[in-house]
Amino acid sequence: MAVVRCNPRANFAPVTEERSDFDLRVRGRLPAGLQGQYVRTGANPEGDVNPTRHPGLASAGMVHGTLLGGGRALGYRNRWIRPPSIPKHLERELLLPAGGGAAALFHHAGQLHATAELGLPCRLSANLDTLGLCDFGAPLPAGAAPHVRKDPKTGELHVLAYHFEAPYLRHHRIDRRGHLLESRDLEWPRPSMVHDFALTESHLVVFDLPVLFSEDAMLDGQPLPYRWHPDAGARIGLLSRHGPVDTQWFDLDPCWVSHLAGARREDTRIVIDMITAPAGFHRDCWGEDEGVCQLMRCTLDPRRGVALPEVLDADAQEYPVRDSRLPYADSRWLWTTALETDADGQLPAGRCLYRHDLDTGERIEVAFPDTCLGGELTFVPADARAAEGKGWLLGYLWNPEDDTSELLVLDALAPAAPPLARVQLPQRVPFGTHGCWVPG
Repeated sequence: MAVVRCNPRANFAPVTEERSDFDLRVRGRLPAGLQGQYVRTGANPEGDVNPTRHPGLASAGMVHGTLLGGGRALGYRNRWIRPPSIPKHLERELLLPAGGGAAALFHHAGQLHATAELGLPCRLSANLDTLGLCDFGAPLPAGAAPHVRKDPKTGELHVLAYHFEAPYLRHHRIDRRGHLLESRDLEWPRPSMVHDFALTESHLVVFDLPVLFSEDAMLDGQPLPYRWHPDAGARIGLLSRHGPVDTQWFDLDPCWVSHLAGARREDTRIVIDMITAPAGFHRDCWGEDEGVCQLMRCTLDPRRGVALPEVLDADAQEYPVRDSRLPYADSRWLWTTALETDADGQLPAGRCLYRHDLDTGERIEVAFPDTCLGGELTFVPADARAAEGKGWLLGYLWNPEDDTSELLVLDALAPAAPPLARVQLPQRVPFGTHGCWVPG
């Protein structure tokens, strides 16, 4: 085979066809316990696209899925996210197109969903076809923000929705069967972008950051009209989960918090682990040149009303992953992906993963095989009662040497051991954002 040796930014280019392939080649041995489908979304714009620049959070989205079972890689398929038109009664509410973006996927109440910035969630079939918009049995004003949080004790799903008209932030609570239980308008002071949040037993941990709605960006036709305003200040809101909205605020130096690894209570304090960058959406909605993404910890002291941040790991990294079966981030192990950087900034992928021991502070570095670049990994437990971290890490890799992609399967507690399996995919999978495991 001829060596291609692609520039890493070549994997920003979209794929142009939907396909279904079966009986994929596997190097190694797939664990028999992996029975289900690994799915991951990503930006995949249509038409003439500059492949040297990340398409951005508001780009058209595509889902890539690999079906596993019986120790075999049964198939691969990819499908565009194609939501229907917004219902008439929601046009004034949303103002922007519903769904279709590339932000995140989640599986709840036996159903796979795709979410996007400023959009309504879509339901996807097992074949990854878009079934339509989803409101969980009742209207979801302003849709759902990309990241949702499931309470492992109650099975309830917590959803936030931010908007650029008041009310600026809403909280939806959905039961384990997928029915909306409650919607609340939260006390939120301004139209800030709320990409992610954390959940404790009694509170929502939400960041009010200086990434604010920009009317100029909207009039300019920008797909995600939010921009960096460092003089606007930043703070963390500790919001009650139930009943009347009660908020305590904690001031924070201006920063961008991309993803939350979790939050937990330690005595009277709340400890938050997260990925931060010095800025966000400063020039555009790609966010590649906003500074190094670091693993941070921020401790909230409600009695003193202060937030105490500290750097856990200063190296560039993203996509924190933990065993979400443990309630309220009470976990020892955290996995992140190291980020590759070049003259234009950070790529949404890197050449290795980090496994953090949050009890000891130890970090081990595990290189991806060959010359591959990988993004977010997904943790799949060996079974519902397995010990913390006992399971597998799954994620898509891209090899710039031959412009091919594969699904990597690692032992989560021994990621430095040789990969358990490498599933060869029938086409290149562009760099993406978030994935999840659909069991069964």
